[in-house]
Amino acid sequence: MAINPKLEFFRFKLNHKDEEIKTFKDFAVEGLNNKPPLTDNQTMKILLQHFIVSLDKDISKDGSLLKQVTLVNDKNNKHLEHKPKILFNDNIISGVINGGAYGRERIIADIYNKEESRSLEKNKSVLQYYYFLLYLPLDHNVGFFMINSNSKEESVTVMFRRYISRLFKGNNYNKVNVEHFCPISFQKEFKEGAVLDKLSFKHTYIDNIHSNTPISEFISNYDIKIEAIPKDTNLPASIMNDLRTWLQTNFFGNKENSVKLNNFEKSSVTLKNPVNNSKRTFEWSKMDNTFIPVVYLNGRLKKTNSDGTFDFEDLEKFCYEIFKDEIMPEIRPDLYVTKS
Repeated sequence: MAINPKLEFFRFKLNHKDEEIKTFKDFAVEGLNNKPPLTDNQTMKILLQHFIVSLDKDISKDGSLLKQVTLVNDKNNKHLEHKPKILFNDNIISGVINGGAYGRERIIADIYNKEESRSLEKNKSVLQYYYFLLYLPLDHNVGFFMINSNSKEESVTVMFRRYISRLFKGNNYNKVNVEHFCPISFQKEFKEGAVLDKLSFKHTYIDNIHSNTPISEFISNYDIKIEAIPKDTNLPASIMNDLRTWLQTNFFGNKENSVKLNNFEKSSVTLKNPVNNSKRTFEWSKMDNTFIPVVYLNGRLKKTNSDGTFDFEDLEKFCYEIFKDEIMPEIRPDLYVTKS
């Protein structure tokens, strides 16, 4: 399974039952049964504790996804030194948590010694490491988080998104609605003179249809990857939808049992700014033709862990820079208003 680390961005708003505007400090008091007054540092400690403790509760697991997020707080966690912590000056909780799948009977085997294999019951999960950055402004009601994942197969993004939606449900507070967030800097590059660099489509195909063709039986589970790269380097981004429709009509869906392009699991578009040659990659929603901003990390960071993922200290620095430079000014424009 190829590792292709990326970052995704989300925004959410506290959902008070009386539709009142409540801050995250209000939630720490009212939603979590704490007595006021609280200092900012006390409030952030309460929110961190709520986050950590909830990783061991039912809201951290999802029976439909068969996935969970948690924190293994022992020597088996090789990155425990990066466990969630508080950046007090910025109202941020960030760090490395664990996530993965459960609910299937599996076998753990030693590739060098098969005699050491053992079974893994349905109530056991296979966990990996994921970095997140969670912004909880104590004077505001809109929060934000970014989270990294490494591939579609091991992505923890959907589970973490559900976890956050449930985390801020409490006394007089309903679950929050978590939405993808697109920074203005991404939108500008998309709208203002961007040219088309590449269209990409990927689908993991499992062939369950009996065939007399030996190659079909041999390659029964494989990835289809398609890229459309224009030779004309000045094609405007506005032609994307027409190009996708043309590809669908002329190359896909004309044969029985074929996989239609619109049913590919992953679609993305890479746009380039012709002035400075900077590139932005968006995941392409096949449902409504919306574009989800994604930052792919290959080529941006250098140091890696033993499993091929990026060094978490470097990743945290990179995420913090994106947050301060691109995210924060848009989420909290009130903090950037210049006084005349």
